[in-house]
Amino acid sequence: MAGQEVMFFYLGSVGSIVILNAVQWGISRDSIYGLFTFQMFPSLINAVVFNLVLTNLERNLIYDVTLTAIHICYIALVDRLFNLKEQHSRLHHWFLIVQRVLVGLLIVDFVIDLSGADRHHNLIVWSLTVLSGAFFVGCCALSMWVAAQRRDLVGRFFLLGSFLVFLDEARALISFSGLIWATPIGPPSATANWLLLSMEVIIIFELLSFSLCLLLRQRQLAVARAVEQTRVEEQLRHEREQRQHESLIAELTQQRLEQEKKDVQLRALQAQVNPHFLFNSLNSLSSLIDDEPQRAGQFVDELSVVYRYLLKANDQVLTTLADELDFIQSYYRLLKTRYGSGLDLTIQVKADHLTRLLPPLTLQLLVENAVKHNVTLPRRPLSIWVYTDEDGYLLVRNNLQRKQVRVLSNGVGLSTIASQLRNLEQPAPVVEEEDGFFIVRLPLIMPLESREIIAS
Repeated sequence: MAGQEVMFFYLGSVGSIVILNAVQWGISRDSIYGLFTFQMFPSLINAVVFNLVLTNLERNLIYDVTLTAIHICYIALVDRLFNLKEQHSRLHHWFLIVQRVLVGLLIVDFVIDLSGADRHHNLIVWSLTVLSGAFFVGCCALSMWVAAQRRDLVGRFFLLGSFLVFLDEARALISFSGLIWATPIGPPSATANWLLLSMEVIIIFELLSFSLCLLLRQRQLAVARAVEQTRVEEQLRHEREQRQHESLIAELTQQRLEQEKKDVQLRALQAQVNPHFLFNSLNSLSSLIDDEPQRAGQFVDELSVVYRYLLKANDQVLTTLADELDFIQSYYRLLKTRYGSGLDLTIQVKADHLTRLLPPLTLQLLVENAVKHNVTLPRRPLSIWVYTDEDGYLLVRNNLQRKQVRVLSNGVGLSTIASQLRNLEQPAPVVEEEDGFFIVRLPLIMPLESREIIAS
């Protein structure tokens, strides 16, 4: 086969592979196809330059740049394809060092070429070229080892391609070192054409191996995406069934709540809207009308807010913690009018807990319970804290200073709260006495769990 025919065969084969991979890169948007495409371009450039009339300096500069680009793209391709940064971190760092060394050697080679030195008889150029080739041959050997670890067709085709790269680079390194296989200089001969053809056939098979490797990898990725999509669809189906199940449970719970609603409302009215509270509020209002008319008007407004909320709460199963806190502030101001500095309320609730749900009037029950059973004097103030913890629970705590005269109690307040939480399938409130404090801990309900209950 004549030299020109060899070149046309090589350009046609490599050009076709470049075009196919460039198209695949455009379709898949996979950066690995981009690296492989960039790796093949210098091979085409070298083949074209080989047939152009150029000076030795121009030819050497183009050859050095394209060869270094091929080496760097190949190393980057191995790094990205086998995810060396995570799978083989030391090898990843070594490859980065080799890439920088190759660029550094290219720069030094440029300087020597531009200085006008004869590279064929320059020991420094010879040493740099041999060193660069040795570094890359070592990278090829390591890449074959990495590819061999992957026991599938992707790894095997990449192993074959890397082996062909290794052979070609080893041949070039040995040839340049002057030991054997020296490249013929002079008019084309049968031996030169045979050597050129063998080199180009190796490069073509090398590029075909890498192309098949990337094609199989793309197929594996497509299968993995299909499996993942199937898994996601199955998960979504399971979630839909779970939501339907939860909806059914919520509906049954709502029916049970409706059956007990009247009883709950009656017990709530017994616990909160008791005649004593209304009587005490009216007495406080009576004393304010004569002495402080302006405060009396504010007191009436607060009393209106409290009773409006009380009446509204009887038609609700749940309310937000934010609404409950607004109500308890108004209720506390009514109590404050009566007890003055003998009563103190502190609220420390995280903002992300304000949308949580709880049975209405829960806080009023607990605050009233604390006031009912403890001394509230200016010299011995009753302090009440309302706060939430990291687990999403609401805590109401007060210092224990029980009245000497035991207050009769039927326990309606805490039993009402426990009954409502039980109907909502929530944990029962925990009541503790610890270090002189009375603490009630009860769960807050996530809005999603009770959305249908609230809507109804």
